[in-house]
Amino acid sequence: MFKLLAIFSLCFSFSAVAQVTLAEFQIVKAVFELEFGPELKAQNARLNINRPPTPATPNFWWDLEAAHASYSGYKDPQTGLQDHNLYLFGGYGKMVGMTMDGVAMTLCHELGHGIGGAPYKNKTDNIQASTEGQSDYYAARYCIKRIFKRLPEEVPVKAPDTYTAKLCEAKFKKSEDLKLCYRGFQELEVERMFLRTQGPNDTYYDTPDKTVVKKTDLSPTFYPSPQCRLDTMMAGLLEKERPRCWFAP
Repeated sequence: MFKLLAIFSLCFSFSAVAQVTLAEFQIVKAVFELEFGPELKAQNARLNINRPPTPATPNFWWDLEAAHASYSGYKDPQTGLQDHNLYLFGGYGKMVGMTMDGVAMTLCHELGHGIGGAPYKNKTDNIQASTEGQSDYYAARYCIKRIFKRLPEEVPVKAPDTYTAKLCEAKFKKSEDLKLCYRGFQELEVERMFLRTQGPNDTYYDTPDKTVVKKTDLSPTFYPSPQCRLDTMMAGLLEKERPRCWFAP
């Protein structure tokens, strides 16, 4: 952990908050390996983040300029070892406005496809993966706060506005929990930035998607609306139930 903090201090001194550098990505990667590696190993599973195709190309995925992140899983039929492979291309980290917390939330989402639980997408190629909505929920409720406890803050933690601050204060009383909630909403500003690229309308904290689905869509290609996705991550941060805009109990 001390080594991790030392690396952070060296790279943060010359890195702009507006984009994520390779050195900062490696810090986030190291934090995930520290937090989830032992837990997954005990379950005969393994976390691989941007595992290169060959040892000679260690930064292969980061060198790709596409703004892309994804998950793939593989279970060895002989040993039963489950690989959880997370990929985040350099073009995603280099987007203007991206932060280390934003990269962490995205990796939480991708990890959620592997360990986020039901509901699951209909299987393709024998891979069982949590739906997009469930991965959003897992990321915000169960993953990101664990990462925040290890990942150094880039900027002072502050809720985006009085509305989100009051949401946190109504739910959490302990100062540590309250700060994690503020930081979560601070990160959701990055999510809102990304969601603007997914549809014609902006997303807002106080205008939830009023859709009520009768059945959870398990199609491998289905994504909830941008507003529904924001609602889902808000629900996760505030430890509320999954919203009905995509989830049918």
